[in-house]
Amino acid sequence: MFSNLFSAADSISYNGYEVVRLHKTIFDNASRMNIPVSYAELRSGGRTVATFEGVYSGAGNETNFGLTSLFGGGAKQLVVSQRIPRNGRHWVVDLSSDGATVFDSREWDLSQEDVCVHDFDDDGVAELSLMIGRFCGIGAMSTVECPMIGVVFKYDPVARKYLPEVLAFARLLNGIEEDAARIDPSEPGEATGSYLAERLDIFLRYAYGGREDEGWMFFDRSYDLPDKQEIEQKIRAALQREPVYRFVYGQKARGGN
Repeated sequence: MFSNLFSAADSISYNGYEVVRLHKTIFDNASRMNIPVSYAELRSGGRTVATFEGVYSGAGNETNFGLTSLFGGGAKQLVVSQRIPRNGRHWVVDLSSDGATVFDSREWDLSQEDVCVHDFDDDGVAELSLMIGRFCGIGAMSTVECPMIGVVFKYDPVARKYLPEVLAFARLLNGIEEDAARIDPSEPGEATGSYLAERLDIFLRYAYGGREDEGWMFFDRSYDLPDKQEIEQKIRAALQREPVYRFVYGQKARGGN
């Protein structure tokens, strides 16, 4: 977790860079009050290289950072997180040369409070893992019921970016035929969040596992409520806008064949 890497200090210096925690006051439209918030700046040679801010709530926010070796070897990278309850934005910055941001969770529309850090393939370079929550606003599902797809980001030294690991999605298909068979399409359905969540979970596993057409066939035969067409349209729209799916499946995610 990024949270395990944070420093208690208000500033850290490394390799000619300094990251500092700063404070300011913003006006919160919801509460109509001035709210104290924190943010961070990365500086080098008397100039600001990057600013990390933008996640606020009526209760303020929390900004933390630390240094760690994600790429292996002796060099360290900067990790920054700005968080509020049930939301956050996270950055990884390469401090080896120009202070380039190699990961920004907002670029992928991922906003959970923390990031899992683990070397899944034992190659000495840590991967990052977050959950896709874009589909939680569909239908009557509660936050607890909503199925989320995990995405693993692997560092690409050529692109100098953490990018979605396409091969990791294959694990979503493990046992999917058996799981799909457990849902009885002839059983009368009720308009509940769990009814949709069970079917959406299997559809998303098919879709992110590279078998979207089979996912739609499953959804068509297993979902039998009056709002079927409306729900399908919402799923399609969310899928076409979801950045990770667009990156992995390209033209198909934009509505192509």
